[in-house]
Amino acid sequence: MHQQPLPPPPPPTQPKKRARLSTKQRRIRQLEKDAARRTFNGNGMNDSLPPLPVTQEDGNDHAEEEDDGGFDTLFGHPYGALPYGNIHFASPPSSSDVSAADDGQPSSSLWHPDKVRHDGLGPNLRQLNDEQLITILSFVDGPTLASGICCASKFLYVAGHHEELWRDLVLRRWGEVGFTVRDPHDAEEDDGSSAQGRGATGCWKDIYAWNHHPSDDSTKATIQQHSPISMQGIYSDTFFRSWLCRSFALQPSWLSTHTVSSIPHSEMTTERFYKEYEETNTPVLIKGASKTWPAVQQWTRDYLLSVASEKRFRATSGAAPLPAQFTLADYLNYCDSSTEEAPLYLFDRTFATKCPQLLHDFDKSLKTTCGWWDGETAEFGHDLF
Repeated sequence: MHQQPLPPPPPPTQPKKRARLSTKQRRIRQLEKDAARRTFNGNGMNDSLPPLPVTQEDGNDHAEEEDDGGFDTLFGHPYGALPYGNIHFASPPSSSDVSAADDGQPSSSLWHPDKVRHDGLGPNLRQLNDEQLITILSFVDGPTLASGICCASKFLYVAGHHEELWRDLVLRRWGEVGFTVRDPHDAEEDDGSSAQGRGATGCWKDIYAWNHHPSDDSTKATIQQHSPISMQGIYSDTFFRSWLCRSFALQPSWLSTHTVSSIPHSEMTTERFYKEYEETNTPVLIKGASKTWPAVQQWTRDYLLSVASEKRFRATSGAAPLPAQFTLADYLNYCDSSTEEAPLYLFDRTFATKCPQLLHDFDKSLKTTCGWWDGETAEFGHDLF
């Protein structure tokens, strides 16, 4: 009898490859779960984390309030941004607000928990995270950012007013040549508002607008300070974190414990510092050295302005892309209105040549009370610091 040929053997299985793919998929899913859990717990849902900040809307002095060790903020987020974890509590619209197609099936405009961002950025830009979006917006010029980007959608309105964007625009355009900072008190008188009433927002967009117009422009006097509009449905750790860092209110209880040793300046010597602190890498606070310095008594706002009002000094910070040149008068106006996370500080090593009087106010007294500071007279012939 003729036998039928045997069917060809099945192709060999690849269990090891399947196992590897399965392991990879499990790892990816676990990473996704961990990321979601961190986002959720980072919003205060974990019992081991401190509560979310509570804004004091009545404007009372925090020093007079009961210190419970919790978190307080000096002012609310001016644009209404919330941590991204709050998206878990976003409420969908009522059934009457959800549109449907003629066939009864839901249309493509289904509600999305991050709807403001989802609709405001469109199908392409919403693929980026908020930090990437800010990086792209940093290439936009000031007029386009103000009249174009910020008017495109609610989310872009908030993103376009990110304080660091306007800071970088000002520094890149006027940082080296210097710029003018409008006195915030004069601006309040012009528009009839106050910084507290508007909500403290920082000042870099105001600085840009003020310097964008020539000094002889007749319309410059009509420029009003920016008043932010609070938006609902903005969930962004990027926007919320920068606000939280600059609005955090330090509790007195946090400052009541001192863990760094301190000694009177009269007891400090170069040898003691070397043996007890430098060799052991131990911090120390030297107290009382500046009590007799003329600068401590004389350096009031009026005195500094009388000595160096129009002198330009270099200012910088760890977050700013470029340094800035401020007159002292403009810098004080900047300090009065700025609420940014990483403000610019005066750091000019050539200040003594620009304004010798400021150096004379403390130089001689410094060498008297801190003899180990002067490299010419200090023990071992070495500047202690």
